[in-house]
Amino acid sequence: MIKTGALIIASSDFREENRDNEDIPVFLPMYPIDGTTVIKREIAMLRKAGLSPILVVLGYQKEVLKNHLSHHKVLCVEDGQYREHDLQASLRLGLSEAEKFMDRAAVIPVEYPAFAGGTLETLLQCPGSAVPVCQGTEGYPRLYAFGEQKEADGCRCPVEDPGCILSIRTEDGIRRAEQYVKAQRDANELRCRNRLILSKEEDFFGPEEYRLLQLIDETGSIQAAAGRMNMSYTKGWKMVNRLEKEMGFLFLNRCNGGRNGGSSTITGEGRAFMERYHAMEEDMRRMGQRFFDTYFRDFQ
Repeated sequence: MIKTGALIIASSDFREENRDNEDIPVFLPMYPIDGTTVIKREIAMLRKAGLSPILVVLGYQKEVLKNHLSHHKVLCVEDGQYREHDLQASLRLGLSEAEKFMDRAAVIPVEYPAFAGGTLETLLQCPGSAVPVCQGTEGYPRLYAFGEQKEADGCRCPVEDPGCILSIRTEDGIRRAEQYVKAQRDANELRCRNRLILSKEEDFFGPEEYRLLQLIDETGSIQAAAGRMNMSYTKGWKMVNRLEKEMGFLFLNRCNGGRNGGSSTITGEGRAFMERYHAMEEDMRRMGQRFFDTYFRDFQ
């Protein structure tokens, strides 16, 4: 059975010119991203893919980084010549050590933390070496199979993952990587959604009706409010008429005609109804989130 591990190259002379939200210089591999740090996110992604062991090539600030990773059970490889070495030289050093522990290694320069888990899955399906390609550009992580040519050109794998070509060392790279990682997390995050619907014999008031009344209050016009919601003027009126029929009081003060056309304002009873709906919706959201966290924490 082929044993696949991972190798992170973090030996470069990363000067602390990057700054956090409090304008304090931050060592790039330890830069905060998505609730963790750059290098810890990479380790977590590799572990989630089942890769083990994970080797980290250290050089600049090696003791700081060792301490940062002390509880993450990684193997450290020191590059004593990191000042003279480029990426390829540090990579060769790391691969020579990784070959003692595994048949294949997924390799990541530490400045590429935004790759998606699906990219790793695609690479691991290749029998030998592989490199992801997105928008015509080769990215990371790359898969190196030992016993083959060390340049990972055995298989070019097309992926739809711009994160694999995002280096945080490029201009504006940190902001772009942060945005991409957040978008990926939001898209894949398990979450709970509640919709409050009020009914009698039939449903008559929910988020759509509430939004229509909000926009009428904002614009002073059913026609304008309906247009903002991409619905017909007739449908907007039907929703309001049904609501007033079910509740037995007016939600709108109508003023028809005139030089500037008709206008509508929310009645006192209508505004009180809206405020109670919104308050209940907020309470349901908070309570629902608590129950969701209790019952689905292990699936997040």
